[in-house]
Amino acid sequence: MKNLQIGSVKTFENEQIAGADQFAVHPILQTIAVSTQNQLILLEDNNVASKISWNNERRGVEVISLAFRTDGNQIVAILADGRALIVEDGEIMELEIAEVSDPTVTSAEWTSDEQILALADNKTLYLADSSLVPFVERPLLFSEHERKSVPVNVGWGSESTQFRGSAGKLKPGEKIEKEREKIEQNSKKTSVHWRWDGEIVAVSFYSEESALRNLTIFDRNGEILNNMNIRNIYLSHCFAHKPNANLMCSAILENGSDDRIVFYERNGETRNSYVVKWPSNQSESRRIIERIEWNSTGTILAMQTSLDDGSRLEFWHLSNYEFTRKCFWRFAETTINWKWSAVESQNIEILLGSGQFFSIHIAPVASFSGVISQNVVVATDELRMYSLCRRVVPPPMCDYSIQCLSDVVAYATSPRHVHVITADWKIISFSQDTDGYKFNSDRASIDEVLHSEVTDGVICGFVYDEPTESFIIWVASHGKHIVCRVGANFEKLFEADNIGWIGVNPQNQHIEIALNDGKFVDLTTKETLFKIEQFDSIEVHFAENHHVILANNSMLFIDSSRVSQDAVSILTRGPDILLIDFDNKLRFVDVHSAKTQEDVRDVEAGCELVACDAHSANVILQAARGNLETIQPRRYVMAQTREFLDRKEYISAFKWMKKHRVDMSFAMKYKGEDLQNDMEHWLKSTNDSQLLEQLLVSCTEIFEETGSALCLAVARFIGDTEDVERKTKMFPLLLAALLRSKPSRINECLKEVQEHSEKVTERKDVFTRHSLHHISFFVPAKELFNCALSTYDLKLAQQVAEASNYDPKEYLPVLNKLNRVACPLERQYRINVVREAWTDAISSLLVLDSKAGASGAEDVWWNDIKEIVQREALHQKTLTLVKPDDKRYKECCDLYAVELERKVHWKEAALFYELSGNVEKTLKCWEMSRDVDGLAASARRLQVDPGKLKIHAIKMSGALREARQPKELAKALKLAGSASSQIVQVLCDAFEWTEASREIEAGKYEGLRTAAVSRNEQITMDLERRSAEFDKYKKRLTVVRENKLKRVEQFAAGEVDDLRDDISVISSISSRSGSSKVSMASTVRRRKQIEKKKSSLKEGGEYEDSALLNALAENYRWLETIGSELCQLIPVLMTVGCFAQALQTRSLYDELSSKLQKSKAWIWPETLSIQHLPGPLYALFDANQEPSPIPMPPVFRLEPELFPPPSSFSVVFP
Repeated sequence: MKNLQIGSVKTFENEQIAGADQFAVHPILQTIAVSTQNQLILLEDNNVASKISWNNERRGVEVISLAFRTDGNQIVAILADGRALIVEDGEIMELEIAEVSDPTVTSAEWTSDEQILALADNKTLYLADSSLVPFVERPLLFSEHERKSVPVNVGWGSESTQFRGSAGKLKPGEKIEKEREKIEQNSKKTSVHWRWDGEIVAVSFYSEESALRNLTIFDRNGEILNNMNIRNIYLSHCFAHKPNANLMCSAILENGSDDRIVFYERNGETRNSYVVKWPSNQSESRRIIERIEWNSTGTILAMQTSLDDGSRLEFWHLSNYEFTRKCFWRFAETTINWKWSAVESQNIEILLGSGQFFSIHIAPVASFSGVISQNVVVATDELRMYSLCRRVVPPPMCDYSIQCLSDVVAYATSPRHVHVITADWKIISFSQDTDGYKFNSDRASIDEVLHSEVTDGVICGFVYDEPTESFIIWVASHGKHIVCRVGANFEKLFEADNIGWIGVNPQNQHIEIALNDGKFVDLTTKETLFKIEQFDSIEVHFAENHHVILANNSMLFIDSSRVSQDAVSILTRGPDILLIDFDNKLRFVDVHSAKTQEDVRDVEAGCELVACDAHSANVILQAARGNLETIQPRRYVMAQTREFLDRKEYISAFKWMKKHRVDMSFAMKYKGEDLQNDMEHWLKSTNDSQLLEQLLVSCTEIFEETGSALCLAVARFIGDTEDVERKTKMFPLLLAALLRSKPSRINECLKEVQEHSEKVTERKDVFTRHSLHHISFFVPAKELFNCALSTYDLKLAQQVAEASNYDPKEYLPVLNKLNRVACPLERQYRINVVREAWTDAISSLLVLDSKAGASGAEDVWWNDIKEIVQREALHQKTLTLVKPDDKRYKECCDLYAVELERKVHWKEAALFYELSGNVEKTLKCWEMSRDVDGLAASARRLQVDPGKLKIHAIKMSGALREARQPKELAKALKLAGSASSQIVQVLCDAFEWTEASREIEAGKYEGLRTAAVSRNEQITMDLERRSAEFDKYKKRLTVVRENKLKRVEQFAAGEVDDLRDDISVISSISSRSGSSKVSMASTVRRRKQIEKKKSSLKEGGEYEDSALLNALAENYRWLETIGSELCQLIPVLMTVGCFAQALQTRSLYDELSSKLQKSKAWIWPETLSIQHLPGPLYALFDANQEPSPIPMPPVFRLEPELFPPPSSFSVVFP
């Protein structure tokens, strides 16, 4: 679905080359050689460089081939009489190649590698080598047995062995007799063409004997390969090889109609026969195909045709499986020399008889017009319109076509209009219908009739200037590019040598042109906009005040910035640039940031972008084989989803998300509370229960809390619906809402089914079965069956089992057994057992037990309760089912107490034994828990005999003494009535001096005094010892830090080469492993060695400073602990009269605490230097780290000893 666009046009005019019959262009030097009757003219840079007279050598004979020899500086001209003129450095040499019988029909052509020349008249084919020495002379007429049988693409063997329709059914030697219609040939001239690889040469010649034209195939050695099948075809004199294929395109003659085109395979059979789409309002004169030739890639077929009013050069392209004309140039002159460039496959070179020369770049471009959001495909005399984003029409059909009634020279689009320049030099405008879609051919208007200022050249493009309501046309004529405004007042707007594009900027409606050197110019303001790299042809799109430009060399530009160099096809949509690159990836580029977005998509190899629309999520691709494919990129699907939700078109949004597999929870994520607030609106908008079910399921999966709230709201709304018919339609949604809420309301669903089935007037059983079946999709069969049993409706349970495809062998025996139970209460109990709902079963048993008579039968239910409670461990839940005044309350407490005692939870067991009234067990559990206060409190509540309590207290004191719990032991001894001296001694051993002073009897201080003085002496000795140790360690730490700083200064001054001292060197060598890789085990081992060294106070050790810091910190921690004890001890010493000892201890404590407080800031400074970091210097500086200046390493580890200990010492005695 492409059209052909004209890009760069190089043109000049020189009267000296007027009337030329042949020309050639040097593929490297771009020198142009032009042959006239009297001279050979060479042009360089569009000017005549030299002239060579050859009137005597040529002798008026036609030049049938003119070519440069790229391996030298020769020009070879082949004459129609079989001679060759070789021009070199101004000298002419004449050679005779062959004796031609009829010079008027001779043709010649070189292979692409210039190694073989083929020369033929209507009787003989001559092949000559690069030195123009003939080596093959082959007659064109030959017998059947001379044909060579070679492998071919279609069929095998020679013509006689191949199936050829009705001819294949004939017996050998039998022929179909058919009278031929006599058709006059347009030309009896012979045509010779080589295939692109130089392996095959085809000769089309006219036989006077048979009065028919034949097409014969030879190999490069002159061996005959085949004749083309001409049984029902009348060949014309022109044909062409299609490059990279075994196809030949030949013109055929039709009596009373225009010439046609046929495609041949190499074996001579027709591949396709295209009826060339000529204009429908063809004039009475017959259109003749004069010459055809493919470009080097085989994508464009150039065709020269002639009519009474002059010659035409047409360009045909295979689009939508149909061969149609895409471009059309009309010349008043009858003499046109043209050929495709040997260097650029899309360049065609034309020399007119008037002396005008053109080198025109023609490129296939996308047919999508963003102005009208439709694809416009040129098809000879009509425009085929496609709105692919609305609906995809498979090629070669179209949505509709605009009949132009004449050849289309060029077209342009503007808002609500399509404008066409036709072959009769009229501009026709087609208006869009009121539906904003179709352009009606019946509403066409002829706006302008072009004059000779425009028609005397090549129309390269035109646009509609909406502000002035006029047409701007770009014409290449007489060596100039002209941009002019046509109409009653002809106006020339711009003139240059190298225009390559013209268009309208839709943002400001200004006309813009681009020069081939990359400069963009605004014709309205005459300003230069920006400049890109040089190009031959470009494709320009406009996206939000930016130019998006795709050059023919696959470069992509946003304004003047290059953003990609591998773009194959592009389109724009809003701020996005859709781009397919060489890797067959569809990428999205932001037009503002020029950055590729994350969503990249693979496409089929050879795909190209065809259409996209800002109002649709569709992007249309065309594969290499021509089929169309519609994709919906995720970004556009989500954009369309948001648009639906913003407009509150919820049902459309839900259907869109379902179609494109978008998680419907996005609606809740994007709209939030609005979705729930507008619930009644979208519930009333549809009866599609399944669609809304999918919404609820998706929302509850992602948003559990808000999704559950939405489900409850939906269930409440549908449940309150009074319209029975509508509620029936939406009933599956009601069930889904209840089941997807948290927690799942299965019982409510079953209740709704029961209630609504009574309201349904028709087919109640069907409704019930369908509803239960729907529930089974959400709930497993066994769980649903149990929930149905929880309603204690056995009929409903049977329906549920049947709807959920539950095995009848499993549920029927159970239901039959339950139906046989007569007592409703007992049946409920049995149902709960089947459900394994043990709490409900216990509740039912308690009711049965309470209603049992005074006989011993009531113990049967209690025994069942005990069994279930003990088996299922439901002691706590059972207690919630009974009240303190129930007859089984104490038994339930006793059950739980036994379980707690078994689990060695003594305190809890004692409490529940107390509730059950079991005094002995209560006291025993308190004794085992060693809680003296709990024992005493429980004994008071139960009014236990003091003697019994004393026994338990004595037993508890023995256990507490073994467990070394002096405080609790003292309480037990006191509860047991022991002597106060014994209690005081226990408290003194626990350093509980305050409690001991409270327990002492008046006047009996001797024991307390002895213990306090002894402890005071021990603390005094420890204070003196630790004070001396602190001074010693602090002094040593000062020396270690000074040595470390001195070592660093020596290293910084260059006095030492290593930060390690001798001891550190020996230590590090001994600790190295033999492998350069340190394993995890060796790292752990090394760390343990370091921790061991940190505990050693040996002088000179690697980690001596770490050991000193740990030792000093230990003094702080000890002093903080001993301060708490002294707060109790010193008052006791004062109480017992030891004033001197108390004051001495306090003085020593205050002195040591003051010393530690003052030294803390020095030992652990807030600002660290290199000497404050513990450990050896070589370990601080890692060789793998970046080098850093001394004295601090760039990175160091905060060792635990770097953190100061707490120093909030207690005030022992104010």
